[in-house]
Amino acid sequence: MLGKWIAGMASALLGLTACSTPNTTAVIEQTLTSHFANELQLVSTRKLQPSEPFARWQGRYGVYVRDRVTGDDFMVRWEKSEDAQALLGKLHAARAEQQAFGANQQAALATLKNAGLQADFFSLKAVSPLYGNMRWAIAYFADTSALQRNHEMWDAATWKALAHIARMTPQPSISIYPHTLKTAYASPLSKGYHGMIEFIEGEPQTFMQSQDSGGESLWTLDDQAIAAPHIVSAQQAALREACYAAIEAMRTENYFFKHHGLYMQPTRLVYEAYKIPAQLKASGLRQGHTSFALLDRIDGRMVLRGIVAPDALDSVDPYAVSGVYAYDYFLASDELIVRNLESGQRIAGN
Repeated sequence: MLGKWIAGMASALLGLTACSTPNTTAVIEQTLTSHFANELQLVSTRKLQPSEPFARWQGRYGVYVRDRVTGDDFMVRWEKSEDAQALLGKLHAARAEQQAFGANQQAALATLKNAGLQADFFSLKAVSPLYGNMRWAIAYFADTSALQRNHEMWDAATWKALAHIARMTPQPSISIYPHTLKTAYASPLSKGYHGMIEFIEGEPQTFMQSQDSGGESLWTLDDQAIAAPHIVSAQQAALREACYAAIEAMRTENYFFKHHGLYMQPTRLVYEAYKIPAQLKASGLRQGHTSFALLDRIDGRMVLRGIVAPDALDSVDPYAVSGVYAYDYFLASDELIVRNLESGQRIAGN
């Protein structure tokens, strides 16, 4: 969540607008034509809006350029007061960085293809400027609506490849995007990797933002699916034991893990799409926040299995809860079953 917040703040602080003066554009285009012939293409020039505490960005332009040789985009920051020679130096340095970055992405892509991953996906493997370590993100596009028909989203060969990839080093984060977004992500999909900058739905997105935001994915794949350690207070021993026993049973009995070695976990967008919080509240729970959930398959039906632990009111213990509930939500029939783990009583569903 921290990565998503910081990436979002970075995007907001940049305050990019497609805005430049004719003189600015002329200097840039002349520099590109004179020194790079037809190898570089000006994509966009955007003025970076004044923003504190980033006063050093005031008056700067973001010059977005496409390298026709590699098909990748990159950006340089340029002051209007700087001359063409200063811009040229920045372009050379940024282009060299972009080419090295692209070569690394192609190597990572080759590894994924050798592992048997096919169809529509792109990869991003790079050192995170935020965390300082090598991170690997994979975006796989699939027919997510198949789940509503109680069908799996891909075949056995893809499951095998994804399971193998999930155990590579560094361990990749695998996100599942709906195939309806393929047009929006056409550029990285066409190459198979995310460049230093990609224009997604017309807006520039840095690799750091993509690496740490999770984008518009609906599901993530994981070979462990570890639950948060403080869903229930340690002072509530019986409730805590019931909570984590239920989670362990969900993990142990999970169809996808038993058959493919991977868990499928929902993102926030899944809860929103199926109105899970509202349905949980309608069943009588004071809060509808899911603490842990996995996609499962029971008797051929796709079901989202989750744990809800509403906060205890007026408690000095920040982890105290008023109860722990387990739910099964069947995607095809829009059926919700909720159980009180402490009493075993069903409070919603047939």
